[in-house]
Order: sequence, then C-alpha cells, then structure tokens
Amino acid sequence: MKFIKGLLKVIASGIVAVAIICGLLCFYDIKPIHKENPKGNTDFVWLPNSIWVKATEGIAFGKFDANGFNNKSVISNPDIIVLGSSHMEAVNVMQNENSAYLLSQKLNGKYSLYNMGVSGHDFFKVCQYLPVNLELYDKAPKVVIIETSTVNLSKNNVDAAINSSIERTFSHNAGIIGALQKVPFFRSLYHQINGGLLDLFMPSSGSPETKISEDKKTNTETSNSESEIDSTAYDELFSYLKAMEEKYGTQIIIFYHPAEKLMKDGTIYFDRDKYLAAFKSFACEYGISFVDMTDRFEEMYYRENHVPHGFCTGTLGAGHINKYGHAAVADEVYDEIIKLEEAGELCQ
Repeated sequence: MKFIKGLLKVIASGIVAVAIICGLLCFYDIKPIHKENPKGNTDFVWLPNSIWVKATEGIAFGKFDANGFNNKSVISNPDIIVLGSSHMEAVNVMQNENSAYLLSQKLNGKYSLYNMGVSGHDFFKVCQYLPVNLELYDKAPKVVIIETSTVNLSKNNVDAAINSSIERTFSHNAGIIGALQKVPFFRSLYHQINGGLLDLFMPSSGSPETKISEDKKTNTETSNSESEIDSTAYDELFSYLKAMEEKYGTQIIIFYHPAEKLMKDGTIYFDRDKYLAAFKSFACEYGISFVDMTDRFEEMYYRENHVPHGFCTGTLGAGHINKYGHAAVADEVYDEIIKLEEAGELCQ
C-alpha cells in the first residue's frame, strides 16, 4: 500500500511537472502539429489556423493561415508564389517582417502574393514539387520565387528532384504518436532530440562548424578541396526549370542567400566560389532570373552593421534569415520583378 501511494505521488508529480512545462512553452516555443498536405504540393502543412511562438532563435509569434502556411490570409489565385525552406516559412521573425510580406507591401496591390515556404523543403525538394505548385490554381502564377541557400548541385540531387524521388517527411496524425504530439512538452522534446540533443551525450567525431574564423585562408582552402563542378547536373536542372517556365507561361526567380562568416578582425566573409559562378552562368544561359544576395548582404554589414542571419537569442551570423536579411531580400527581388515587368516578360 505504501509503495502504491509513493508511485501515485510520483505519477502526480510528473503530470504536474509536464503541465507546468507546457504552460511555460506557451511563452517560449510553441511548435504546431503538422499534417499531410491534402493538395500534395508540399510534404506537409501546419495545422490550419494554429499559433506558433518562437523565442529560441529570434523572438516572434504568429498564426498560420487556413492552408497551414505563414500568411495573414489565404489568396485563391495569386500572381506570385514564394517557395522555399524554413527561411521562407520565417517563424523566426514577425509576419510583417518576413520577405514575402514585405515584398507584397512593396508591390502595393499590383500583384497578389502567397507564401508557401515550409520547413525542410530545400531547393531540390522545391524543384520536385514545382509542377504541382504550378498546377494548383486555375491559372499558373505569373512569377514563382524560389529561395536557395545552396548553389552546389550534384547529379544525384538533381535527378532525385526531377524524378520526384526525394524522401518525404511524413506526418503522424493517429495512434500513440498522434496523441502524444498534441501535448506541447512531448512535441518540444521530440524536436529537441531530433534537433541534436543526443549529440550532447553521444558527440560525433567531427567538430561543429566554427562561425568565427581566424582568417579567410582557412575558408578558401576548404573550398579548393571540394569536388569538381558537375556541369551535367547544372544543365539538367536549368533545362528542367526552363521547361517549367515555357509549359506554364511563368517566370521563375531564384534568390540565393549565402551563409556569412564573421572574422576575428571584424570583417565579414562570403564564399564566392566556383559553384556560385557555375550557377550564375547556367541561369544566364537558360534565361532564368537569378538574384544573388551576396553583395547586398556584404554592403548591409559594412554600411548598417547588420548581419543577414542570426538572432540575439541564437547566434549572430548563423542560422535563419533575420529581419534585416528579409528586408534586403524583399528589396532585391522587387527590383527583379520590376525589371521583368519593364522587359515585357510577365504574362498578363
């Protein structure tokens, strides 16, 4: 009997502790539940009209729209769609600070814009889902904006994107996992474990990437040791994108946001390597609009003392795009849209 009473006290204490943690998470880190996307244009969407709170990297909160994307409202037949990863999902900044919203404001009603950025959907996965997104509406969007943080293409990645064979992120909306993920504590615990918590106890043999480097020589030496450019991969990828443009009568704009390295002497370093040169060259050859944010980010750092990535609650110069980076992206992509418009390349 004494044992049972003690056990019940332990269970009750555990329930109270979980309840308290769940309450605290409401002000610290609310990750909504994701579910399978019924329209099939992404692996998943977040629970419609669910609230998110982020204080672990950036300080922001907001509400996903009725489709489960980060917009203030759903737009039925947008002129412009934005596709990308968690950088475009942008839960690290307030909704009125992300690049999709800022770009929409700059367009001032001239073109409607809808953001479908989703965590885990990198450049290759976005390319895989591109045909589905272009067939989603009564009429294909005039412009498709695609975010990428990589310009290094391999034939394996390109083939997987074109052949729709990239591994999917599945949603668990039933059973024990489905029930447990409805509790904020267990949901957050899962994300912590999945995000590398176990590395604290079982570290890998490699050391983590150093964000502040001694000098530029270290970084360039790394680049020189990388594999050679696979021209076939670039040719296949841009041929595929051009075919999408021609088939659906749309204009694709790819914008690239490079990672920065803060140097100990106070300077900032961006890797302008051979992969970037190749990406630019093939984009130009196939007539695909390409916006390279490297120069703008560098100018922003020296003129305004702002880095494009990172937050005071995380690491400056690393991680997701911050509000300064989003504002710069909105400016540059807006200029590209206007340039296409003036050249008569936007379908009416």
